[in-house]
Amino acid sequence: MIKKRYLTKYILDDLNEKMVFVGGPRQVGKTTLASELVSNNFSQFDYFNWDNRQDRMRMLKSEWSGNASLIIFDEIHKYNKWKTFIKGEYDKLKKKYKFILTGSARLDIYRKGGDSMQGRYFYYCLHPFTLAELINESKRPDLFKEIVFPSKFMKDEWLMLDKFGGFPEPIIKQSSRMLRRWHQDKHDRVFRDDIRDVENIRDISSIQLLGNLLPERVASPLSINSIREDLEVSHKAVSRWLNILESFYYCFRIYP
Repeated sequence: MIKKRYLTKYILDDLNEKMVFVGGPRQVGKTTLASELVSNNFSQFDYFNWDNRQDRMRMLKSEWSGNASLIIFDEIHKYNKWKTFIKGEYDKLKKKYKFILTGSARLDIYRKGGDSMQGRYFYYCLHPFTLAELINESKRPDLFKEIVFPSKFMKDEWLMLDKFGGFPEPIIKQSSRMLRRWHQDKHDRVFRDDIRDVENIRDISSIQLLGNLLPERVASPLSINSIREDLEVSHKAVSRWLNILESFYYCFRIYP
């Protein structure tokens, strides 16, 4: 089941002007969005994944297909000179190719360092599936007005979202056993791979404990002082860790 995502139309429109960067949480469907949905609108395209050795070699040699009109770079932000590389290729080939870059939270973090890419791209953050996407409802609610739900509310879709969340793999497979394994794997990768690679955190175990505490505090007032006491660390440390977790899409705060 491949459903059209809410960003597809906007990405296609923006590709006519600049490059498009698509970031977001791990396993939210960024690669699928780029390679299977957006690319369906192009007769020929090239897809390169930095984690694949052959793709890396082709990228560094600039071996682009002459028939392609779209080039997709996946996880290229792992290359330490990716900004210079992309800037050079885009400036030279923007009249021939359209470019999409996809990546996890690190793409969003790394793109903010320096201004060498200024004015060359639009950035989108892809979020998990919403109820509107699952029922193919494209009409947006009016701002500052009451949201009107259909008279026959979509109970099955709502319960499915409540149980499995909006990430593609769990919601497609709908297996409680698979969901537990998926959560554990995602949790380990965020803390052991993503955060450790980018942030200089000595006490990674404490920020993991913070990650374990936060689900219990969902939809309730957040007291940093209370968390500080539970973890036995400073107020400054908890504040910094919360900012880091937000930057990696692990959680988000709603401010009064």
